[in-house]
Amino acid sequence: MLIFQGIKSAEQPSAQQMEENMGKWMAWIDKLARAGKYESGEPLHATGKIITGSNKTVTDAAFAEGKEIIGGYFIVNAADYNEAVSLCDEYPDYATGGSVIVRQIMKMDMPPA
Repeated sequence: MLIFQGIKSAEQPSAQQMEENMGKWMAWIDKLARAGKYESGEPLHATGKIITGSNKTVTDAAFAEGKEIIGGYFIVNAADYNEAVSLCDEYPDYATGGSVIVRQIMKMDMPPA
């Protein structure tokens, strides 16, 4: 799993900058898909809920309020960590301070529902 972490910028990008960046993202996804490495992925909304404690307290969470934002994820096919890291070479947001967290998903056999 590739988890995308960005830095919240003080200035809002222009429509042209956003379009150019989206083009880079789509080109990267297309390249990964053509190589059989891309399984799925989605961006994440800037808000959510946090559930904590034995009382299961639910709190609103505005994740965009923080300096670093987890913006989305990809599920990719890689033989090992080295290959997964190499798949991140064209991550579009390095130039704006973004980073990629690479984590292995543990496969578990679950009984049918």
